[in-house]
Amino acid sequence: MDKLDPRVERGLAKLLDTRPVFDERRRAYAGEHDLPFAPQGASAEYMELRKMAALPLVRLAVRTASQRLRSTGVRTSAGEEFDRGLWRVWAANRMRSRARIPYVDGLRHDRGIVAVWPNPRRPEQPVVRPESPESVWVEPDPADPFSSIWAIKRWTEADERGRPKVVVVLYTAKEWVKFSGSGDRQLERVDGGTNPLGAVPFVTYVPEIDSLAEGTSYVDALMPAQRAVDTMRFNVLLAAQFAAFRQRIATGYDPVVKDDNGDPVPMTDSDGEPILDEHGQAVAMIKSPGKVGVDRMLVFPGVDTKVFDLAESNLSNYITVLEHLIATFASTAQVPPQYLVGDFKNVSGDLMLATEATLTSFVDDLQTSYGESDKEVFRLIDIARGGDGTRCDDLEVDWAPSAPEDAQQVASAAAQMVPNGAPLQMFLERMPGANPRTVERWMKMAADELQRALGGDFAAAVGEKPAVGEGLEGLS
Repeated sequence: MDKLDPRVERGLAKLLDTRPVFDERRRAYAGEHDLPFAPQGASAEYMELRKMAALPLVRLAVRTASQRLRSTGVRTSAGEEFDRGLWRVWAANRMRSRARIPYVDGLRHDRGIVAVWPNPRRPEQPVVRPESPESVWVEPDPADPFSSIWAIKRWTEADERGRPKVVVVLYTAKEWVKFSGSGDRQLERVDGGTNPLGAVPFVTYVPEIDSLAEGTSYVDALMPAQRAVDTMRFNVLLAAQFAAFRQRIATGYDPVVKDDNGDPVPMTDSDGEPILDEHGQAVAMIKSPGKVGVDRMLVFPGVDTKVFDLAESNLSNYITVLEHLIATFASTAQVPPQYLVGDFKNVSGDLMLATEATLTSFVDDLQTSYGESDKEVFRLIDIARGGDGTRCDDLEVDWAPSAPEDAQQVASAAAQMVPNGAPLQMFLERMPGANPRTVERWMKMAADELQRALGGDFAAAVGEKPAVGEGLEGLS
């Protein structure tokens, strides 16, 4: 067996090193948090409360940001037909929905990945698909960390006998080499060829990139705040379970049953043998103190027995702290706190807009970062279709608005500004649900109606005049 390519060894080592961290982030995103602390020997009731304490705020924060990342088209100076062709490839690969995968991976981990490769069966439609950062390693160029020099992809599949085998493909700008074997240390070259793209076919999506082209996981920053929230929820559940009700206490009363000699009478099983506890001691028989009821009276023997109450815990104190911790989590996540608390009392419209501003800025920043990665994907798409990628140098991604638009406000602004020379398309692009194709259709409809009106068909502008009595049937 030939010695394994050192690039493959390094890539496999990198994937192995990141696996524990990725597992922890994946569990945090899925709501599978570490359970809050409980003392050793805690009862099963405590354990059940620990399981109920988890509140999946990390998932909610990630989804709140990623759900506003929706690209609707691309624009270049090469012309609308070229732009439509790029977008057809994107749409044909289901990337309008699957783009969410690298966007979420970029937030959940420190990078998302998309692969581009030519399609021999349909050269005009290259293959574009998301890849997992847990199975793909992209090596940055030491001289220019914002570009890559090689990458590997690793997966496991079944061989002809149904046994698992490891497959690794090494990609460089010039070639691709495929390795296969029963394990990472038993890999042998089995195939290879020229890289038709002339570039590493993987594009990374790093939401918060630094000068070394390294990213920071959004989830990592949220996990300490998430644990604090889970711990306080556990405290709330404990207080609600054991101290939220008034407790009745009796002192000076011995409930242990004793014999004539004053010794405790042990409990026995069906064979008459004493029942032992975990320490091997006999379990004493206990007299029932009775049950509380509106028509019952508790009577305790003994002249020194006293009965009194312990007040219930004030759960509002716990809730106040919990809400403060959730608000702290929200500020760390740049998510409006009302999204997490669900409390809209005494919140004005202006305050709602103010709390949205931070999230809007965060999403705008993500659109800028992810837009650059999308631009590189479209450049590779152009190369995979036979182009040289230069026509994508000035490509811009059209994003849906990062903040929700009010259709009535947009229409009101259009009614005031369009008659004074403002372009109608500018306002149509801001309408909820608008994308370049719907705007193009609306503009064509408006132009058709204008031509009809100029031709004397004034019904195009005001609608058909109803016949006498038409529409009044329901009033008879």
